[in-house]
Amino acid sequence: MSAAITLDGRTRPVRRVLLVEANNMTKWVGSTIPCEVHIPPLGLMYLAASARQAHPEIEFRIVESSLPYLSGERLARLLDEFQPDVVGVRSIAFFLEEMQRIAAGVRAWGAALLVAGGPIVQAYKARLFEEVPELDLAVKGEGERVFSDLLAGATPEKLPGVLCRLNGRVAESPDAPEIRDIDGLPFPAYDLIDLDLYARQLSYSYNHRRQGILLTSRGCVYHCTYCFTHWKNVRLRSAASVFAEIEHLYTRHEIRDFYVVDDIFNVNARRALEIFDRILTAGFRLRLYFVNGLRADLTTREFVDRAVEAGAIWFTYAVESGTDEMQRYIRKNLNLDKTRDIIAYTQRQSVVVNISTMFGFPTETPSQAQRTLDYLGELPKPSLLPYHFCLRFFPGCEINQQAIDAGWAPEQLEATSRFSYNDLPMGTPTLPRPEMYRLLIEYHNRFGLSNPAALDGAVRTLEAIGYREEEILHMYSVLKRKIIQDTGELKLAART
Repeated sequence: MSAAITLDGRTRPVRRVLLVEANNMTKWVGSTIPCEVHIPPLGLMYLAASARQAHPEIEFRIVESSLPYLSGERLARLLDEFQPDVVGVRSIAFFLEEMQRIAAGVRAWGAALLVAGGPIVQAYKARLFEEVPELDLAVKGEGERVFSDLLAGATPEKLPGVLCRLNGRVAESPDAPEIRDIDGLPFPAYDLIDLDLYARQLSYSYNHRRQGILLTSRGCVYHCTYCFTHWKNVRLRSAASVFAEIEHLYTRHEIRDFYVVDDIFNVNARRALEIFDRILTAGFRLRLYFVNGLRADLTTREFVDRAVEAGAIWFTYAVESGTDEMQRYIRKNLNLDKTRDIIAYTQRQSVVVNISTMFGFPTETPSQAQRTLDYLGELPKPSLLPYHFCLRFFPGCEINQQAIDAGWAPEQLEATSRFSYNDLPMGTPTLPRPEMYRLLIEYHNRFGLSNPAALDGAVRTLEAIGYREEEILHMYSVLKRKIIQDTGELKLAART
């Protein structure tokens, strides 16, 4: 049976589907440096793999809007060449303007059905159709089965997990059931992306490698108020499934660098250790990067030791605040004593250790924000990457209501959701702008880009785990937002 989508009572045949990851990586870091971070669009790769399994007669193509940059002319040429019947555009709330640009270009080209997906749908819901008037449909939550059902001709307004235009308004159906057996999903469609192209970009860990992106679970058992997730339940892939994907990428695609992007990979210690054991038993020589936040107070020395033995060279611990008051307020409830101990233990290994912290929480005072810096000062080493962020307020996060309850203006929250990570903070009712600037300066003087000793230690660590000089230079060119010519210049750059 041929694939088709039904909309407004009309059934349209579907032969070709173009999937676009709408992002603007220059905006992400607030820089025009030619070195950019680009990660294979895993969500679209999962979507295409599942839809292709259900509809093998459809031809799929995946592109990223900023790799290379899809100008209006280049987008039109792509559409002319591929002639898609459906264009799916995935994005996050931060890249709303990029989704608007791509959607306008698609509609100017022709009458292809335009479907939105990704976290931006769950964040904006019906409002997304106001912000992006070209949209025909949107899929909220997990898209693999919902999109396949749409391609099978299911009536959108009767299909769970869909928003669509109906009789001059936006109709929203109930959420679709989450996929319980995520082991049953096909592996992401790596054959639809150019691995060599991505290897020439900076990865999630700022190196130039053939990238394997691992999502070994969906959802999070914690409910931090600053975090956005469109998953309601935690579902873990089995260790056997995760290793089978590693083996597939290792043997078929010659991938040796694997970047783990789970919310919390180590939420189940036994499963994590089994994954490491399977890698060791197979004798694979690979590199593992925990680029998203490991839960520090769940991490044990056994976990660190086995991870390093299995090839882990990059650990990221999400701490956020060094005060118990803020930990309770944002409902992260991290045990800061256990966290300090395991970070110190990991830093004694020959690996990268990153520590993510934030400031600018509702009700946070200068003294509380200062205590986070002092907490970092109790650790043996600084974070290798300067991960001290001013909090951003994205649609759909509970912390927005906390801020409003604390007397913040809603328009102030909206403004921060459009800032890049390098934009300067505006100040809050309890943490004035001058104090925010002072905290940032102190952070970088003590732990970050203005500390020659910290930079020198970071460069030595990166060299020890196999980073080439070009990778280090490109990493710090992005972080410093200026071209760094040689590693010796980093010490000089740190003083400027």
